[in-house]
Amino acid sequence: MAQSDISALQEATAWDADGEKLGEVSQVHLDARTGEPAWLTVPLGLFNTREHFIPFDGARLEGGDLHVAYSKDKIIDAPDLGADSELTDEQTASLREYYNL
Repeated sequence: MAQSDISALQEATAWDADGEKLGEVSQVHLDARTGEPAWLTVPLGLFNTREHFIPFDGARLEGGDLHVAYSKDKIIDAPDLGADSELTDEQTASLREYYNL
């Protein structure tokens, strides 16, 4: 994926699998081996204070809209991991297990 495509992801509005608006994509986490997008974060909840990780797998970008393959309920219940740094192997494994990847 080109850098311009990654920038477009960071400027996209995320929508869940049911067509419900989630909000603006906050961060794009790249796979350390491939350099491709692996995880996205979107702030949800009261005052949008918690970043929620969403797999990029199954997502599609249409213009400025990013449609993810998971419902808002599933995303909200995902493990609470700090989004300010790179994901550790353990955090990635936790997310992969949660999302059945």
